[in-house]
Amino acid sequence: MANPAVVFDAQPGGKSTMFPRKIRRGTFSCGTYATNGAVVTPSLFGLNRIDDIDIQPTGGYVFEWLPATGKVKAYRQKDPAAAGGADIPLPEVANAVDLTAVLSRFRAEGV
Repeated sequence: MANPAVVFDAQPGGKSTMFPRKIRRGTFSCGTYATNGAVVTPSLFGLNRIDDIDIQPTGGYVFEWLPATGKVKAYRQKDPAAAGGADIPLPEVANAVDLTAVLSRFRAEGV
């Protein structure tokens, strides 16, 4: 299984400091998705602590960072006709779906 991965933008945008805050920007890949979210650690973003992560939607996928669990959850749009044509909430991506090629822009902030 592929783990989440990041590629930082070229300097200075990829790793900047607004003392004592650190801001990281680049591209995020969720890897192979696990039910209830992919675990992300501060070290993945070159931080000691994550205060906020914003991962942009891409390719029909929407991402949500859950600070309480340290996970990023992925959701995708499905055909609303499958639910009788009604609007439905975005369902979570199924377990073991390979999202390695789904590259999203991210901004992480911490210390």
